[in-house]
Amino acid sequence: MMRTLYSLAVLVSTTILSACGGSSDNDNTTTDLWQVSTDKSSTASLTQTNAPTLTQYMKFGLYAQTTSVGEENPTPTQPADSGTNLITPGVDEADRVKFSDRILYVSGKDADTGNPYLKRWFREADSGLTAMAALPLADPLKRIKGLYVDEGQLTVLGDDQQDYIGLLTTPAESVNSRTVVQLFEQGNAVYQLELDGALLDSRRTDDALWLVSRYRPHAAGLLGYAATEADKRHNMAVLQAASLTELLPKRRVNNAEAEPMFSADQCYLPADIQNNEGSSNMVVITRLSTSAPYQTQSACVVGEITDFYMSAQHLYLHSLVLEQTGAQTVVHKFSLEDSAAGYQATGAVDGQIAASQTDFMLHEKDQTLLLFNSVSGEEGPMHRLWVLQQEGDTLNTVAQLPNQQYPNEVIGKPGEAIYGVRFTGDRAYVVTFERTDPLYTFDISNTLQPRVIGALEIPGYSAYLHSVTDDLLWGLGQNITFDEQGEPVWNSASAKIALFDVSADDAVLQDDLLFSGQYSPLEYQHHSLAALHQSGTTRMAVPLSRFDDELGEMVSLLLLEVADNGVMQKVGELIPEYNQRANSWEARTVLIEDDIYFVLGDTVYHSVWQQPDQIAAQY
Repeated sequence: MMRTLYSLAVLVSTTILSACGGSSDNDNTTTDLWQVSTDKSSTASLTQTNAPTLTQYMKFGLYAQTTSVGEENPTPTQPADSGTNLITPGVDEADRVKFSDRILYVSGKDADTGNPYLKRWFREADSGLTAMAALPLADPLKRIKGLYVDEGQLTVLGDDQQDYIGLLTTPAESVNSRTVVQLFEQGNAVYQLELDGALLDSRRTDDALWLVSRYRPHAAGLLGYAATEADKRHNMAVLQAASLTELLPKRRVNNAEAEPMFSADQCYLPADIQNNEGSSNMVVITRLSTSAPYQTQSACVVGEITDFYMSAQHLYLHSLVLEQTGAQTVVHKFSLEDSAAGYQATGAVDGQIAASQTDFMLHEKDQTLLLFNSVSGEEGPMHRLWVLQQEGDTLNTVAQLPNQQYPNEVIGKPGEAIYGVRFTGDRAYVVTFERTDPLYTFDISNTLQPRVIGALEIPGYSAYLHSVTDDLLWGLGQNITFDEQGEPVWNSASAKIALFDVSADDAVLQDDLLFSGQYSPLEYQHHSLAALHQSGTTRMAVPLSRFDDELGEMVSLLLLEVADNGVMQKVGELIPEYNQRANSWEARTVLIEDDIYFVLGDTVYHSVWQQPDQIAAQY
């Protein structure tokens, strides 16, 4: 099995950690320095570890790190609202704006002080908003990274880092950020949790909040870069003296004493590690029960992880391994059915996951995992659809496209990159682009025998795809023009919205809209979209951005209607007053009945669907 390792200029010793106490008086050579290597990533299955193995693995990883040159890191009584636009239905995601129980929550950072804010308004019977008392944020909370809200329970996620660009530090000198979770019940602060490590992202199911964080262990006194033999001996001594408890991340509940988040037997290492290898990279999966948040369960993987995908039943960590033969995507599968994330299986396929919104490139269906990725070739990236299925502790490849039986069912033309992906029901859709926008339709009704059943070429591309109904697919991207040499002229791009009829195998362009000189953050941030289906029509709100030579970014809100019969029309555009501190990336919208609440910066603009260009109130 191929590994990706890089060896370090550390001189020879096969002495294990417990035996490295130092050298004799007449042994002044460097032969007793640790010879270790850092396992950057592995395609092997994971194995449950124990305290001695975990301790050695992390200590060797820290030692190797310091001797390297450096490293490249709705209630039934309330009307329906648009809610947060989700990747997987039923799996909630944190966002800066939430609405529940007639309360609108808006979080962000004060532009003057850099301090976080959390504002809330009560929606009155006349649809107006009344400001409510501020909620006291925990002292360690310096930056809010997202909110969850359900039935009067508000969860605030953040960390202890300011939104400023810090000075570069050496690996051992860098201080782990601390994830902060604060829980409010009916407006009262009832719970505060601090976890060592930087929050990668989170998800929420009916019974639990799931946090995925990165952590790098540290030992007091460890030198950041050990260039000399004396420095290396110093670091060896520091690490020999360090206990496992010192290296593990801690949790603090309601400002109580810190305690380890987990024990060694809740950690997993690659099953093929060698005795002289180590890693100082750790990813931690933590479960918080929504009914009893004091009960946290964590599991850890020591190694490189890029990102994760979560369905309602499983969580998949994935990483990139660079082999001599090319890149590989490695996936680790965890079950969510128990009180803690339980490791199940690992698989690897050729290629790497790359697109504008990679979260949409993995999908669980019928006990299989489907994923799109790209393999480098002489003529540019070659794209693949892989289907993985668990057998024992291995995720085996049980299907792929193209394949020997269907070699011509290729995804994209030479040189085209993947821009948009959407799985929905028994179909998957992929957009690739270099000069035109091929929209590929896949039949995944039988995941063991996927097929390409249609391809439509139109100008431009769609970077975000949204299923309106089973028969209608909506896309947002850009329309691109080309110069005489056939090269794209990107500064002439226009925001493009396309509606496709996908009732048959071959998609048909139903309608499209162009917005000259404008762009939408929805290309990269799916939370930008608000969509609400009612009475046979889907109402959609999309932020648009254009740049003014004098003022900079100008942000507006486009309102659209898509009828179930395939008719799309522009309703209007909400154009707020210019705010130099607002940006389109953080723009959010909540749709409730005929009301539009457009959040730009820390200001809420209220309008109504029938006259969106007339701002009724500003809060």
